Amino acid sequence: MHPSTHPLLPPHLLFSVTDEGRGIPSEKLESIFGRFQQVDSSDSRQKGGTGLGLAICRSIVQQHGGDIWAESEIGQGSTFYFTLPIALEQ
Repeated sequence: MHPSTHPLLPPHLLFSVTDEGRGIPSEKLESIFGRFQQVDSSDSRQKGGTGLGLAICRSIVQQHGGDIWAESEIGQGSTFYFTLPIALEQ
């Protein structure tokens, strides 16, 4: 069970963003959130990017009490998810 769906944790909002890119190999899904990590650095000069974007996203989401992860299928694209806790009024 993913932490965002655990019944004992406070309620969270779930956000998702889906692309239709190349996809990410399953063995790289966790490492892409590390600093300076890219799935395929061979085209980074042409497309730009430093491999910091997802690391920054993870840091921001975690600092707000949320979680971030991705699911992907090669040739079908990827879906990135993140959760943020819902602040309930007293």
